Amino acid sequence: MLVERHNRQGLNIGIENVVITTGSQQALDLIARIFIDPGDHVLCGLPSYLGGINAFISYGAKMKGIPLDDQGMKPEELEKKVISLKEHGKKIKFIYSIPDFQNPAGITVPESRRLKIIEIAEKYDLLIVEDSPYREIRFEGNLNK
Repeated sequence: MLVERHNRQGLNIGIENVVITTGSQQALDLIARIFIDPGDHVLCGLPSYLGGINAFISYGAKMKGIPLDDQGMKPEELEKKVISLKEHGKKIKFIYSIPDFQNPAGITVPESRRLKIIEIAEKYDLLIVEDSPYREIRFEGNLNK
């Protein structure tokens, strides 16, 4: 059912791509355990979800905050940070993003901004860890605004 649901949302996944966890905190811990080596950098919105930050720090990540505006993480600031860290020989493990009803700021990132962030991630060969537990809890509006 999860595979079918996500495929209806535009993903192309199979059962081998699904891991069931007891909640997002366990998923964030597993992501950190698998991907983070001590000293790796993780980029996130500033402010960001404390549970995610703590999961990543517990495995030795160095968190780097990217300022938010009323549309979420600022792509130009993200790219500046990526360039700066790479110029200093730092390893960026991933971008941590909460695009829907961001915790704690409450911002929902419009599709155009999401696409800019994806372009930056592709340009610099970076993973994006998307934490979106609230996407389907929307009472009005839509993602494209």
